[in-house]
Amino acid sequence: MTYLVRYSKGMMSSRILILLWISTLMSGCIDPFEIETENFENILVVNTTITNEMKNQEVLLTRTFRFEDDGPLAEEGATVKVVEDASIEYLFEERSPGIYRSVQEFAASSGREYQLSIQTIDGKSYISDKVTLPQETLIDRIYPQRITNNDGVEGLGIFVDTFDPTGNSLYYRYEFDETYRVVSPKWYPFDLVVTRDGPGLLFFEFDLVERSEDQRICYANNKSNNIKLTNTAILEEDRITGLEVNFIPAEDIRVENRYSILVRQYVQSREANGFYEILSSFSESESLFSQIQPGFIEGNIVSENNADEKVLGYFDVSSVSEQRIFVDRDDFLADLPSFELQCELFRPEAGSATLLEYHMLIRDFIDSNTVRYYSDVPLPPDGSIPFTFVRRVCGDCTTSGVSEAPDFWID
Repeated sequence: MTYLVRYSKGMMSSRILILLWISTLMSGCIDPFEIETENFENILVVNTTITNEMKNQEVLLTRTFRFEDDGPLAEEGATVKVVEDASIEYLFEERSPGIYRSVQEFAASSGREYQLSIQTIDGKSYISDKVTLPQETLIDRIYPQRITNNDGVEGLGIFVDTFDPTGNSLYYRYEFDETYRVVSPKWYPFDLVVTRDGPGLLFFEFDLVERSEDQRICYANNKSNNIKLTNTAILEEDRITGLEVNFIPAEDIRVENRYSILVRQYVQSREANGFYEILSSFSESESLFSQIQPGFIEGNIVSENNADEKVLGYFDVSSVSEQRIFVDRDDFLADLPSFELQCELFRPEAGSATLLEYHMLIRDFIDSNTVRYYSDVPLPPDGSIPFTFVRRVCGDCTTSGVSEAPDFWID
């Protein structure tokens, strides 16, 4: 097997050493090389969808970045506004680098035209086409179903049904937020602490203190990172039945316990659908080095200063409907293998070390915050018995989520 290690300029020497260390664990030959982008174009990237929800709407501005860079650079200090019917202006303020939110809450309304206006800190101006709000259509239902996917993997599929009797919606886009409960498999009600140490001692003294219940049950969250599109333009009626919007393998941590998903359905214009179809095909390209690469994705935003300047993005105004469901594993996947962490107990070995040196090792283990104490054996005051630990992820769920349940959570 051949592994590719990519080095970029300006990496810290420690990072290079780590990569080299990892490479020694890999089989095969490694030819490190440096990739540099040629003919780079610094293009403004606009990401926004204005909806019919009454809320602080959001516009995200970044710049394209080179392949060897760490990620996109936020476009800061811009003046952003959305204009309704060429008369009402909704101003946006920068809440964090590149993220602009409307100063006041507003919702897109049917029969109105909306236009996005951006002026960057260097004085360049950008304007979108005027767009209108499409037909609003509610989700009929979201439902789970045990299925086997195309790769032969069993798990939980999430499906959506919807219907527009007027036949005007036609083009749909789906996103989701998923939240799941994480239970620490080796949570222990006590933490090990050092109660007495210092120079001149022959050994440390240890004690057990109650551990917070906050490390026992947590909640983690994921957002969809792909583009799910469908349309009914060539169908006899504007109806969607059994569209799969997500799939979770049975052995995934997300369905190890209790799972919830919020599905958002956007009804969008034909033009917006075309843009997202191209964007989806680009993002699903098998490799950045594949022979066929899509060209520039043209949206509906242009530069007012330079007609030849490229702008990447689409000013989208969509109607939205959403539904949330909860799923318990036992209702669908009880007889299938489930997610399982490797949580073997381990004891730091003293070897030929003195008791004091061994205790110093245990103290360093505790201070590293990478392990959690776990034992059913009573702890003697002098710590003469071996101490037992598990990896932190096994005894502390805050490595995977947060301890406070979301407001919407229902047990």
